[in-house]
Amino acid sequence: MRTVALLSLVVVSLWCGTLRAQDPGVISISTAGSLQRGAATEPFAVVATSLQISGDLRFPEGAGPFPAVVLAHGCAGNQYVEPVWGPFLRRAGYATFNIDSLRGRSLSEVCTQPGALAPTQRVPDVYGALRLLAANPKVDAKRVALMGFSHGGIVTMLASTAWARDTFAPNGQPAFRAFFPFYPYCNTIFPERDRVSAPVRIHTGAADDWTPAKPCADLAASLKAAGQDVAITVYPDAFHSFDQARNYVYLPSVVNGADCFATMPGILGPVDLKSVSSSCLKKGATVGNSPSATEQARKNVLVQLGELLK
Repeated sequence: MRTVALLSLVVVSLWCGTLRAQDPGVISISTAGSLQRGAATEPFAVVATSLQISGDLRFPEGAGPFPAVVLAHGCAGNQYVEPVWGPFLRRAGYATFNIDSLRGRSLSEVCTQPGALAPTQRVPDVYGALRLLAANPKVDAKRVALMGFSHGGIVTMLASTAWARDTFAPNGQPAFRAFFPFYPYCNTIFPERDRVSAPVRIHTGAADDWTPAKPCADLAASLKAAGQDVAITVYPDAFHSFDQARNYVYLPSVVNGADCFATMPGILGPVDLKSVSSSCLKKGATVGNSPSATEQARKNVLVQLGELLK
């Protein structure tokens, strides 16, 4: 009897855990594997071991199933994404899943310590979020987009590659329908970035001195010329984090690679140190709010989501 009772308790616990995973709120998710590296001079290795991170799942009013947007935060964490984009997207009819790639790794920020978590290591995070959403009956698994900001914008660019889809969503598994990188870093060159798995719509500011617009504009033009569905919108006079910063602030301690142009043999690295100037890396960058750019970006994203997730 005691064994039967224990088994019943286990079944009930698993059942309740499934219900919690389908309900809104902060939930635990498993990454789609992970990327590990022994030394900076070695490439990352894709391993099957998953990590446990978390995310905040919220739905619009109604029964669904809803199209959804996975939100990938910047180097300072996910607390700034929800107030700006969450209510806006849900009013438009999209479920949102704001993932937290830091807390589960015992990190508070990676703006001043970028070596603690490379954007590449977060690609399994967003594909893990996609798998969870695809299993949720309130989500339309065929209509999920990824939107990332700064560090998360780089994650979005990396996740948009055909390599990422083939690695983390193989054999017809649910894949992202569209990608929306906000002020990503486009300076690093590697072969996998030349082929995307779905449309990419980049949004960035012309005055960004942390992740500059020109390399992204050049990349978008190159990919478009090669037949890839990539486009960019550059907002005049807008600084980094134009949609999330509260005002104009110079951050003296953050690591800034705006003047670096590194090459890698593959998306998993490592960086070819000979391709990087010893003096290109510096500290300090500007963030600045732009209400006009934010308003226009919201309008643009809403149109683009409607077109790409229809």
